[in-house]
Amino acid sequence: MKRWLSVLTPAARLSLWKVLLLSALAAGVQVLLFLTVPLDTQYDPDSVSLSLEGVVHQGNLSPAFSVGFVLVCAVLVLPGIERGAKTSYALRRLSVDERVVVLLWGGMNALLLLIFWGIQAAAALALSQYYLQIMPTEYVNQQTLLMAFSRSPYLHALLPMWDWGLTIRNLLGCAVLGLSTAALPFHWRHGRKAWVTFPLAILAGFAFPCGMDGSTIYFIQLFVLGVTGVLAVFGVWRWHEDEE
Repeated sequence: MKRWLSVLTPAARLSLWKVLLLSALAAGVQVLLFLTVPLDTQYDPDSVSLSLEGVVHQGNLSPAFSVGFVLVCAVLVLPGIERGAKTSYALRRLSVDERVVVLLWGGMNALLLLIFWGIQAAAALALSQYYLQIMPTEYVNQQTLLMAFSRSPYLHALLPMWDWGLTIRNLLGCAVLGLSTAALPFHWRHGRKAWVTFPLAILAGFAFPCGMDGSTIYFIQLFVLGVTGVLAVFGVWRWHEDEE
């Protein structure tokens, strides 16, 4: 157990506080964007712009999430990059195969991405409750919130509820990006310039919103993520064996 902690602790110490800070900043920006949308409490049931999903769309909450997500992925790459601390030397001193280190760091990175997702979901729920409190109760209720999380691509992706395919896409995305952010420094440390993590993170962040009618889209995303994950693992093992 101590051996595994010796592998995870340095990366966790460098990444955790940065991820929490970025998560809080992304959530804070979304709150500010939400509050900038003018809400007329004289509610018009025929006004789409005053619906919760309309406010989320007008406030551009989804791009704020996407930018925060990409920044978190960039932060997760940093612990494995060669710096003054000489990462390669430190890793060689560990009594663990470097390929195992990549997998362990990948799992930890996936958990950190899940934390980012959870904080953004919590912020969306808090904003939804705020919306519920300030709007007239004769037009807005818990059913209104349920409909909003079904009709808004961004809210639905944050909390897919019964949409299990989208839930799996989100979990698989965190796993693959977690592994990819751990594998990228591995390749760089061995003199190979691998860049696939950055376009993958950008694509995942900005393609995150998905409505209930987007099953075809997220099944394609599932396929891409699955193939990328397999290639990432294969790439780490193959390159390491080639060097040996």
